[in-house]
Amino acid sequence: MDAERAVAVAVLRRRLDRLGGLVRPGWETQPRRPAPVRQPAADEPLSGYLPPEAEIAVRRLGFQPELHPQGVAWVRRRAVDLGPFLERAGAPHPATAYQLVGLAHGPAAGRSSPDFDASGCAVLDIETLGLRGSGVVAFLVGVGTPRGDVLEIDQLLLADIGAEPALLGALLGRIAALHLLVTYNGRTFDLPVLRARCVLARLGGEQLETVLHCDLLRPVRRLFRDRLGACTLRQAELSLLGFERDEDAPATEAPERYRAWLQRSDEALLAGVVRHNEFDLCATMVLAARLAAHVVGRLVQPVHPADRYQLAVHLEQQGAVQLSDEVDSHYRATLAQRRAPWDRRAGHRLARRLARGGERERAEAAALLRALWCADPHDLRAARALCILEERRRGLAEALAIAEAALEICHRIGQYRLALMRSAPPGGWAVDWERRRARLSMRLSRSSRCATRGVEVALLPGPAS
Repeated sequence: MDAERAVAVAVLRRRLDRLGGLVRPGWETQPRRPAPVRQPAADEPLSGYLPPEAEIAVRRLGFQPELHPQGVAWVRRRAVDLGPFLERAGAPHPATAYQLVGLAHGPAAGRSSPDFDASGCAVLDIETLGLRGSGVVAFLVGVGTPRGDVLEIDQLLLADIGAEPALLGALLGRIAALHLLVTYNGRTFDLPVLRARCVLARLGGEQLETVLHCDLLRPVRRLFRDRLGACTLRQAELSLLGFERDEDAPATEAPERYRAWLQRSDEALLAGVVRHNEFDLCATMVLAARLAAHVVGRLVQPVHPADRYQLAVHLEQQGAVQLSDEVDSHYRATLAQRRAPWDRRAGHRLARRLARGGERERAEAAALLRALWCADPHDLRAARALCILEERRRGLAEALAIAEAALEICHRIGQYRLALMRSAPPGGWAVDWERRRARLSMRLSRSSRCATRGVEVALLPGPAS
């Protein structure tokens, strides 16, 4: 049996080797170095890489050839001053590397990350031929490296469909020295697309796997989903940064414009797509700075009723002890605004935080929960939290009165409406209140008997002297 298996494995290896899919021993352990890059000499002919008319169109768009072992990659280099964009967005300065890591992974991840500055970061954005299936080919890849207020942008263009390995090789060479990659929705789109294309081109793409990643879509949703609704980059630009685009092509037109450009070599078709990609890179970095400023207290103006509540939740989830007072102040400000539904949500979270403190804070939490319950008798969450708090404060009679009143509300509401209420305890609201009332009645009765017995003992005559 072992001999037959050895023969079958040998045959399979030969077939895979002929197909070009067999990994040679040692390949997986050898680190992949960035591909060497050199600029072509002035007299070096580039004919054969692109047709003359296509080469002229590419050069008119500002792209220059860059030679790699995989072929020629066409690169457009720009340096954009982000100062005016930052000022308009209300961000005092670009986001630091620590702030970028903290936005995506929390402050603990930022403290444990390697020591690097913003120059070790880069922003990435791609334009593709489709959103799913075999048509997801990145024909334009933008990489921007911050140098202070200036963003140095390299855009890689797939001037010929057969030159995709050269484009990917140029991209991997630029990412090899990075510590952090910043994207907007890159976690679910940009990076998976590039990884898949690197695998198909047999380039590995290990650099994409090892670099830290900050996807701004997640913090934008966490902080501004009630304000924005659809958390697209376009919506974030309008509402958070005050940007209004012009002279660029919509992202939905990019695939058709690129296909038409391949056929006609008309640079006007692709110029808007190139500007769109460039602006995406700038907007992503300015958005990162705006988020970092918002987290430290420079709120986006005008302040939306949900902004303080969402910021308080974000800071609370970060788990930083030094931010405790700031979290409470945001919850109190949201509660004072009296804008539904965020004021009630803030009240519940603030009461839960206060209940963990001393006697003074617990008394304030009880008053807050009672006010929430009086404002909405159907808020059984507030009633339950108040009942638990009073029981812990040894107010058994008050807790029992709350349980009986809440149980009466449950009977009046009916099972159907109770089932629709969220945050119900296991077994449902009615069952939970029945159990809680029975336990409180038993504890109160036992406490009364103990008190009576103590009085009887105190009244007994003492020993004769």
